Amino acid sequence: METVIPSCEQSRPFLVPPFAELKNVLNLGRLYLSLSWSRLLRRGPGQVAIVHLAMTDRCNSRCAACDIWQPRWAAGAELTMREILGLIPALKRLKTRIVSLGGGEPTLRDDLEECIRALHEAGMAVHMNTNGLAVTAQRAASLVNAGLGLVRISCDHVTPEGYKAIRGVDGYDRAVEAMRFFRQGPRPLCVGVNVVVTRLNQDVIEAFADRAAAWGVQKLQFIPVHAHLQHRNMDAATFEPLTPLTADLPAIKDALRRATRRLRAAGIETNSRYHIEHFDAAYQPRRVVPCVSGRLSVIVSAFGEVQPCYQYPTGLNVRDMPLDRIVHSEGFRGACGCVSRCRLPCWDVGPAEPSIRLHLPHLLAHPLRTWRDARLAASTPRR
Repeated sequence: METVIPSCEQSRPFLVPPFAELKNVLNLGRLYLSLSWSRLLRRGPGQVAIVHLAMTDRCNSRCAACDIWQPRWAAGAELTMREILGLIPALKRLKTRIVSLGGGEPTLRDDLEECIRALHEAGMAVHMNTNGLAVTAQRAASLVNAGLGLVRISCDHVTPEGYKAIRGVDGYDRAVEAMRFFRQGPRPLCVGVNVVVTRLNQDVIEAFADRAAAWGVQKLQFIPVHAHLQHRNMDAATFEPLTPLTADLPAIKDALRRATRRLRAAGIETNSRYHIEHFDAAYQPRRVVPCVSGRLSVIVSAFGEVQPCYQYPTGLNVRDMPLDRIVHSEGFRGACGCVSRCRLPCWDVGPAEPSIRLHLPHLLAHPLRTWRDARLAASTPRR
């Protein structure tokens, strides 16, 4: 039987000291006011709390719902470590609290630890999205020692066969091992699991609740598959066998309700109830809550391109202009306007969950939950 690891709050050696709690609350309040003010005045953000930084476009998965691993276009050379570290002064000026590293697969970069260490030492919480396929016990320890504060591992099925059908490689056991390496190392890390819901795994949604407890992870979130954002250049026909049928959406939502209730009962963080109740917004062109992309968060591609959202490129690049100047530029402000007017059926958890939590009715109804999420996200391990 697998050992169930205690919750992150119980086991992590970097609990927030009491005097910092008030600071976190005040920071959350200032962040909400900054977002509201910039949206009201239709201008660029005064601060960017989260920067999503793609470390590479290379990937060792072959997912059916993603083509980032395929040679798509000549985008030039990836940002070097020196160029990534050159972002730090601008990140400080933007008051960035979280840098979320992704890709592609970030662990394919040999200089990943150096980048994490520099960002961590600059005072930012560093998160990472990974498939876990290249993570050994030694690599996990190295990443944590460098200052990694939270990791999310992609795992879209509860069986090796189902995993391979979705992600194109025999990687289930390696992904589960990566969760254990991060949780059972000398400095246990908070571990989340990302599950993309498709027609290939909609029948095992509830099974993830039991599996998450066995894995000993602290969070499991469900993500609707759709053909927008980072995958907008893919052939729409590719998504046809993956996208849930309209007739199946009510049953999928019921399964998600039951799964997330069980996860919460087990003390595992998961999607907000609001996100689950509107899960079909991923497939229907309607606006649910104002999107905070471009105001709360900014994307920097592996090649230095900056945009508020994958759907709205700006043509601006950190190789040509500092990140804070880009964010305050007319071109970036125009892209933020596109986000404000956007009516695409997008409900990806990346932009959706922060948008839900910083939507005033939800914030007033669930202040403690919002504060806890913000505190956990911004926490960093002590050396």
